[in-house]
Amino acid sequence: MDLIWSAWAGTMNILPFILAMQVLLVPFIILEQVLPAGQRPRFGDYALNILISLTTMFLASPLGALAGAGGATLREQLGFTPLGFSFASLHDIAYVGGALEIAAIIIGTLLLHDLWFYWAHRIEHKVPFLWQFHKLHHSDERMNTSTWARDHFLQSAWRAVFPAFTFGLVLQLDVQGASNLGAVTGLLPSVLSMFYHSGARLRLAWLNRLVVTPQVHRIHHSTDPKHYNKNFADFLPVMDIVFGTYYAPAKDEFPATGLGPDYKAPRNVVSAQFSPLLDAMRTLAPKPRRQSGETTVTE
Repeated sequence: MDLIWSAWAGTMNILPFILAMQVLLVPFIILEQVLPAGQRPRFGDYALNILISLTTMFLASPLGALAGAGGATLREQLGFTPLGFSFASLHDIAYVGGALEIAAIIIGTLLLHDLWFYWAHRIEHKVPFLWQFHKLHHSDERMNTSTWARDHFLQSAWRAVFPAFTFGLVLQLDVQGASNLGAVTGLLPSVLSMFYHSGARLRLAWLNRLVVTPQVHRIHHSTDPKHYNKNFADFLPVMDIVFGTYYAPAKDEFPATGLGPDYKAPRNVVSAQFSPLLDAMRTLAPKPRRQSGETTVTE
C-alpha cells in the first residue's frame, strides 16, 4: 500500500511539469490547423485527449510502480544479475568525452526503448484482450498532436509491465550520468511523439526511414485495411524495417484515421476509461460451443 501512495505522491510532485508540457503542443496544433492532413482537429478533440492523458497518468502510476517492484522481485528470485550498461567511462575521453557520453545515453536509451516498445505494441494489436485498451488510442478520427497521450490507463500499465518482466530482467541501463539526463531522455520521446502524431500534411520522404514522421505514423492509424499492422515503431523505423512491418507512404498518401464507421469513438473521459474494461472482459468470456448439426455460431 505504501508503494501505491508513494507512486501517487510522485505523480502529484511532477504534475506542474506535466501541465507545463501541454504548452509544447502549441506549435504542432498551429501546424496541423494550417496544413491539415485530413479533417481539421477541433478544440474538443484536444480537450478530450488531454483529459484522458491526465486521468491515465493518475490511474496508471500505482500499477507502473507495482510492475517495477514486481520485476525487481522476480529478478531477485530467479537469481538474475542484470547486464548493466553505463556510459560514465566515455566522459574521460579527451575533448569530446562529455558530448559523447550525452549522445550515447540518448541514442542508447532510444534504441532500447524502441525495441521493447515495438514488441509491446505488436502484442497489443495481436492479443484481443490488450487490443480493447489500445483501440482507444486508435479511435481518434481526427488524429492530432494530442493523440500522442490518448492512452487507456491499463494500456499504460501494460507498457510498464512488459519491459519490467522482459528486458528489465536481463538489462539495466544507467542514464543518470551526464548531468542527470534522465529528464532529457524522458522529454525527448514525448516531443517526438507529439510531432509524429500531428495531423499535418508534411511530406518528409527523406526522413521517413530515419525517424517516425507524421505521414509514416498516420499509416499506422489508417482505416484502410492495406495499412493494418504496419509502422509499429515509436521513434526509429529501423525496427519496422528489420522485422518486416515497414510501409513507405506514397507522396500524397494521407489516409483517414480512426476505427471506421462500425466503432463509435468515446466522447467523454468516463466512457474512454471504462468502456474498454467491459469490452476486454467480453474477450475473456467463454464462447458458445458449436452444437451437433449447426453450421454457424453467433458470438
